[in-house]
Parts: sequence; structure tokens; C-alpha cells
Amino acid sequence: MSIQPEPFVTPAYAAEPAVDQYGRPVTVQPVEPVLPVQHVVVDPVPAQRIVVQQPIHRQVATSYGQRFAPDSIVVAIIGLVLMIAGLVAVARAGTDGPMSSPVVKVFGFTHTATLGFIEIGIGLLLLICAAATTRSGAIFFGLILGVGGIVGAVQTKSFHKTLALQSGLAWLMVVAAVIVVLVSLLMPRISTRTTRLESI
Repeated sequence: MSIQPEPFVTPAYAAEPAVDQYGRPVTVQPVEPVLPVQHVVVDPVPAQRIVVQQPIHRQVATSYGQRFAPDSIVVAIIGLVLMIAGLVAVARAGTDGPMSSPVVKVFGFTHTATLGFIEIGIGLLLLICAAATTRSGAIFFGLILGVGGIVGAVQTKSFHKTLALQSGLAWLMVVAAVIVVLVSLLMPRISTRTTRLESI
């Protein structure tokens, strides 16, 4: 007994091949499913503020002042002359024996070592005042010199033994004192000031 194979029956659910309007088969490409688009929110990077420091240029004003005091020059000259006269008198009279002897001559006037030391002291103080350009100091010591000169000129005999002072020298001291006081009071001073700008 022979067994006949059963004819293949196309299932009912099998899809017929797709054809176009002319009966030609059409190949259908499978379509991949489209996934939903996910929106990802990216946090923005916080902006960084960059501060560029500009160099600061500042200008500094420097002032230089100069003062010319002609009165101090006159005071210094008088003080220097007195100091030189006193040094010469002390050098000639010496300090070995009594200060009132021997009597020597300086610039044509009699001196003792004591008078020489007095002249050195007054002259040195006037030089210091001139170097410091102080009017008040020059006026003060000028007045002392003037008072001493007037007393010496009036009472020359009282100082003859100790100082060997002559009236002519005493009056010269008064004249020098008047010059010191007047130039210190009346002579103007010249001041100059220079200003320079410097960038730092």
C-alpha cells in the first residue's frame, strides 16, 4: 500500500506576496521600530568670571626745597673773624702762665689769653647759628656781643689788666653786633621749590 503525500496547503493566515498595479512583486523591507526620543537636560556649566587686574599707575609728586640765607653768610663771616682773632691771641699769649699775661697784639689791638678765649666762644656760637640758619640764635648772641662791647667801651680801664681791652676794639665789637642783629632781622631769604612727578 502506497502512501501518497498530502498536498501542501497554504495556511489561511499566510500573506499573499505584495504586487504593484502591474502585477510585479514588491519587496517589502522590514521597518525597525522607532524608539522614543529621550530628552536629556544637561546642566549648563556655570560661567566663571575672570577678573583681569590692570596695573595701577600712580603719580607721586616729590618736592625739593632749597633756601638761600644771605644773612647767615654775613653772620658766619663775623663769627669766623672773631674766632681767628681769638685763636691767634691764645696762640701768642699761651696758656702756661697767668691768663692775664703776657699781653699780645692781634690785628693792631692788645689781647690777653682771656680775651682770646672770649672771642673764640662768641665766634664759634655765631658760626653754629650761621650753619643752622637760625635768625633767633644769631640775634641772641649778637646782642650779647653788643652789650659786652658797650660795657667794654665804657669801662675800658676796668678790663685793662685782665683783658688788655682797648676802646677801639670794644667799639668794633659793638659795630659787629649791630650788623649781626640787623641782617638777621631785615635781610630776606630766598626759597626755591622744585616739584617732580614720578610714575610708580
